[in-house]
Amino acid sequence: MELEIKLKEGIGGLSFNSSIDQAIKLFGKPNDVENIGEDIDYPTTILHYDNLGLSLFFETNETCKLTCIDIDNLDATIFGQKILGCTSRKIEELMIKNNIFNETKEKEDWGEMRISFEDYSIDFYFIDDKLVSVTFGK
Repeated sequence: MELEIKLKEGIGGLSFNSSIDQAIKLFGKPNDVENIGEDIDYPTTILHYDNLGLSLFFETNETCKLTCIDIDNLDATIFGQKILGCTSRKIEELMIKNNIFNETKEKEDWGEMRISFEDYSIDFYFIDDKLVSVTFGK
């Protein structure tokens, strides 16, 4: 299964605004389904695919569409390059090479270092300067 991160579009053959049914048709039955925030404005259903290192976030309002993806699969690519395990510098260089700038860096309370490119709704998370996961949206 191809897990190419397509900024502001989706991953592989799944695009943002897809339904839960479309995700299940493409990736199969998830290992776990989590429902969070039933008591807030934007409740979310998360499909976890442990075997793919993939979590899909669906805003469960009247439309129930894919809004965010989290991936930690070693085969995940962006711009045709595998990225998990890369250093922060290599990720920064790859983004600049693809004309994506305006990054912010922040150390999270739980210890990971995050590099974000807000214009493209993507966050890269590092432990010991090695990329461990990517979260992105539309």
